[in-house]
Amino acid sequence: IKMLPTNIAAAIGIAQLTRLNALQARRKAIWDLYQDGLAAIPDVTLPLDAPIDDKHSYFTFCIRVKRRDKLAHALLAQNIYTTLRYHPLHLNELYGQTDQRLENCEKLNEEALSIPLHPRLTNTDIERVIYAVRKFFGR
Repeated sequence: IKMLPTNIAAAIGIAQLTRLNALQARRKAIWDLYQDGLAAIPDVTLPLDAPIDDKHSYFTFCIRVKRRDKLAHALLAQNIYTTLRYHPLHLNELYGQTDQRLENCEKLNEEALSIPLHPRLTNTDIERVIYAVRKFFGR
């Protein structure tokens, strides 16, 4: 399959590239707010930052929790959209599902939850997400 952008999509992409540094700086700021706001919750495993010499996209903020689905439903009830992003390929029929067990992949599939992270989030939005997660865990 050949996937080329339309001229309009390419123009939008080029325009976005001029804002890349500002967009990445905002994503990093949001990342840092989540790290600070969720750090004290023992039931939440936070994502690691990239090593100092590496670049990080800050594309998603994926936490790990034992009661992921219940947390996702509780957040959705408060109009906070989350996503489940990491379905193990070895369990997907499209890729030739196998009986092989890959415990780490399967555990991540059961625990990983991406909370909102995009440059248009306001600090109030971020505080609302942090508050909702903390409240869910009784913090």
